[in-house]
Amino acid sequence: MLEYFKFNLKGISLFILCLLPISLLSGPAIPDISITLICILFLIYSFLHKDFKWLKEKWVRAGLAFWICLLFISIFALNIYDSFQDALIFIRYIIFAIAISHWLIKDKIILEFFLKILTLTIIFVVFDCLLQFVNYNSLEGYGKDVFGFTATHYGRLSGPFNDDVPGSHISRFIFFVVLLFCILKNNAFFNNFIYIVIISLSFYVIWLSGEAMALATTILGILIYICFIKTKRYLLIITSLLTLFMIFMTNKFHIMNYDYKIISSTPYHHGLTISKFGECQEIESNNCSKLIKTNPEFLKVLGNFDQSIYFQIYKDAFYMWNDNKFTGIGLNNYERACKQNLKYRSKKINYGECSAHPHNIYIQFLSETGLIGLIFFCFFLIMIFQKILKNFYSDFNKFSFLNLCILFWPIMSTGSLLKNWYGIEVFLVIGLLISLTNINLSNSNSKS
Repeated sequence: MLEYFKFNLKGISLFILCLLPISLLSGPAIPDISITLICILFLIYSFLHKDFKWLKEKWVRAGLAFWICLLFISIFALNIYDSFQDALIFIRYIIFAIAISHWLIKDKIILEFFLKILTLTIIFVVFDCLLQFVNYNSLEGYGKDVFGFTATHYGRLSGPFNDDVPGSHISRFIFFVVLLFCILKNNAFFNNFIYIVIISLSFYVIWLSGEAMALATTILGILIYICFIKTKRYLLIITSLLTLFMIFMTNKFHIMNYDYKIISSTPYHHGLTISKFGECQEIESNNCSKLIKTNPEFLKVLGNFDQSIYFQIYKDAFYMWNDNKFTGIGLNNYERACKQNLKYRSKKINYGECSAHPHNIYIQFLSETGLIGLIFFCFFLIMIFQKILKNFYSDFNKFSFLNLCILFWPIMSTGSLLKNWYGIEVFLVIGLLISLTNINLSNSNSKS
């Protein structure tokens, strides 16, 4: 394994890449620096060796065309400087995915090694979140994790991120953990036992996290896997049933389901008011209570979607697009447009603040880059899907298809691709999936 980490451009880049799953736990700054270094080293390598074969790939050309489109559209932005700046640096994501798939992860040994590191970080996040759950307090909610972080919002886990993102983080990478167990050649019984424990606890933490979209996309992934992928299908079914059992037992017996009373409930943002009661910390003999405003249940939001925060945000985005149909308002200009133009803000119902972005990738590109930008983005995605679906009869290509569906499912709330932490995770997945497509896992053997 050590020969892969020789002191050269590729060896340094591979070392940085293998540290990326760990650095993602620290926040956006270090991962952003890491992928930028990988991009620079990859381009230097390409120029030194005159190796530009990657430019022949259709998905690469589509990605570069999308980037050029973003630069062009910035001319018509509400704030040209902000839009052009975000468009200019967006190229690092595309180059990063190219570097992974065409330079760094080109054989099973490296892929397996990287997946082991990724799996270890997921295991750490899962157990860190479980520690918060174990430290639950009736008045305060989820307790401290190993770093002393507590949940930033009631009913939401924060884990090592100190933010409400552990569920979405796990959901983006959990099926790569499944993949690792599928390609490992360890003792079958031990391998399957560890698989069931880790995957079921991961699914359980996704549910505990309170992130509805993370849970929804995970369920989608499970259904796609069971329908189309044969490799260890029975284990995923067992794991899913075990997770459902844990959820049932938690709902039935855990105190968090009985230590509150609903005071009022609406589908609005922070529209659920509950009275929490438990033992006082200062006076142990007395009971205390406090009012907490939190978000309504997911089903209540769905049932009254026209009154939810997401509907209002999406509606504002469509109003912005309607006024700028072809080029949009400019990259990362959604919040600016909302604050500067009362026309958009006045249409909100029960929400006075402007969101930073529309919370949906497709709606974001529609409102900020217009029809032109959205078409180029969709073409980029189509080329990625086409690359992966060339050999759909392979379980590993089906696995890649599964992950792309989870990543780019149109009807879900998402982060902004312009934000470095979310953008890095998305393009890391894209790079890994294309690498997976290029590597023949079924016919190669490796020793780690």
